[in-house]
Amino acid sequence: MVRRLIGVAVLLATMALPALAQVEEPQQKWAVRLGVLWPTASNVRSETDTFWAYIGLERNFPGTGIVSLDYTEGSGSGRKYSHFALFLNQRQNYAPRLDLIAGIGIVYAKIDIGGQTDYKTRLGGTVGAAYYLGPRSELQLRYHTGSAKETNGIVLTFSLRF
Repeated sequence: MVRRLIGVAVLLATMALPALAQVEEPQQKWAVRLGVLWPTASNVRSETDTFWAYIGLERNFPGTGIVSLDYTEGSGSGRKYSHFALFLNQRQNYAPRLDLIAGIGIVYAKIDIGGQTDYKTRLGGTVGAAYYLGPRSELQLRYHTGSAKETNGIVLTFSLRF
């Protein structure tokens, strides 16, 4: 009898704990992200700083998705790479404090090498995960691509919602 009661208690606890641990969907519609991008192309990485500054702004439109505008740049040894990305993103809750992110959009890149400037506008995308630190903050780790080696990289950001 005691074993049965312990078994039922354990079963109830395993059913209740995940529900208690779930994070509510943030009520804030805006977020700002600050972080770094690490270029995946070795020649771009060796020609510029190891990490590039990264800033982003996003707006959540319930029922449609999250629209984000991101900017990043890196420079070094007479070269400067920068790009803007406008994405429509979707989030899917994967675990109590973890969301999966996927987005698609347009990437506008500017490449300046020794005074010669080249512009590229391409289809781009992002995939990754967001880990909630609190109701208004999260860490995001994503892979960002803009269909050109100058815009591909791994992004690590800290987000604040308001």
